[in-house]
Amino acid sequence: MRFTLAFALAILAGALAGCALFQTEADRGHYVATKWCSECHRIAPDQPSGMRPGHILEPAVGAPSFMDIAARPGVDAPWLDHFLSDVHLPMPTYRLREDERRTVIAYILSLKPPQP
Repeated sequence: MRFTLAFALAILAGALAGCALFQTEADRGHYVATKWCSECHRIAPDQPSGMRPGHILEPAVGAPSFMDIAARPGVDAPWLDHFLSDVHLPMPTYRLREDERRTVIAYILSLKPPQP
């Protein structure tokens, strides 16, 4: 019994430590975007204009950068949620889970330029 409790606490501590990697939803969104979006989109100002290492698509894919998307007039959380929930070719037809979509939206909105 004592071993089982200690083992369960160790697993819980490890899980909680993993959660601490992301301070905000935007941090988690950056992680999700790196995994799913950086194949075609430039997702961060410090990302080279090319694709992530190991990309499989031609560099000439005309996907807008996340910074350009964030700077567009009218782009807000509801707009992004609708856009990311709908199929729009030539984007792949995979779907982000709701929690992933929410964090990617938070990340994109964190890239909005400061208002004058």
